[in-house]
Amino acid sequence: MRNPRTIAVTVGALLLLGVGFLFFRGPKPHIEIKAETLFEVGPFPVVNTWVTSVTVVILLIVVAWYSTRNLALIPRGIQNAVEAVAEALYNICINTAGEKNGRRFFPVVATIFTFIWIANWMALLPFFNAIGSIEEVNPHHFLEEAVVFETAGPVGFIMPNQNEVEFHVDEEACAEFDEEIDAAKAAGEDTAELKHARDECIDHAREDAIVETLHEEEGITADSYDAAIEELEADGKKLGVLFPYFRSMNTDINSPLSIAIMAMIFIEFWGITALGVFKYGGKFLNFSSPINFIVGVLEFVAEVARLISFTFRLFGNMLAGEILLLVMTFLAPFLVALPFYALETFVGMIQAFVFAMLTLVFATLAVSAHEGHDELGGHDDPDRPLEGPVPVPAGH
Repeated sequence: MRNPRTIAVTVGALLLLGVGFLFFRGPKPHIEIKAETLFEVGPFPVVNTWVTSVTVVILLIVVAWYSTRNLALIPRGIQNAVEAVAEALYNICINTAGEKNGRRFFPVVATIFTFIWIANWMALLPFFNAIGSIEEVNPHHFLEEAVVFETAGPVGFIMPNQNEVEFHVDEEACAEFDEEIDAAKAAGEDTAELKHARDECIDHAREDAIVETLHEEEGITADSYDAAIEELEADGKKLGVLFPYFRSMNTDINSPLSIAIMAMIFIEFWGITALGVFKYGGKFLNFSSPINFIVGVLEFVAEVARLISFTFRLFGNMLAGEILLLVMTFLAPFLVALPFYALETFVGMIQAFVFAMLTLVFATLAVSAHEGHDELGGHDDPDRPLEGPVPVPAGH
């Protein structure tokens, strides 16, 4: 006989899935690899991933202050949690790089791990990619898909059952301009006026596509583009796309790249200060023999490859995770998306750990002598890394 509780849970889950799919689906996500610009300060654009990174820094400062304001010999609460993380990372640094080098590496390794970890977990909060400014879609700033937001204000929200629209632009009528431009180029004539005429033709085609779509999807009766937009806004709606105020920091390739550059700067600095400029540089420039010279070139290529590997491992995993969550939330808001949130919670910490541990491993290799085993010192040398292979965590 079947368990009534199992049947009830199964039926409840199916009902929840159906309700979520029918009544709580958001619009199809608008996925941009490039970070969206929120505003500009002089010549510098302020993007949403930068806002997230600043928020993470402020949060870490607040946590550090709060956890150390009343230090106790027997830690409790947040002090206990912070000390546990710090002690675990410190022990890993000491066990991998030795006492002296472990102390040198620990601040950088701990900072990298904590910064990436908290940034990845913050991206799972519900207001990420869900609240921001509405950027109008028009013939000059045109996208093939847009959302009709139920607001006329500057701040938009991704809400369930918002109407998403798709535009089908007929640009065949403008193809004749391309032929005329090609002919003018072949004859050595000025094509500026033809290009301007082609752009105007494409703008008119986009206007017609927007008006036609608003007729079908929103019941707009106006025939011109300007009148259709005015009628839409009179109903308290706005046609556009959402530029979120907060977006996962590491989905912008500039963030992982900047962290990777700083990690490699520290690694090279530690290597030079530990071995000296000439001894460390001898790893890359060795003219003692043709074989050693080729090996040095390969070492340099490997050093650059580390920077690329650092960047794209973190960027690729975080961008893929964000797209996965957006798509699953769009397809099935309840239940089905929850396991993927749990997965990204795990992945967010693992990627931070991998980045920090690879920094530690490469730093340990950088401060080690390159001529052979004897130069590393004996087993009693407290500054020497432990014997055996250095543990390298597997990437996600």
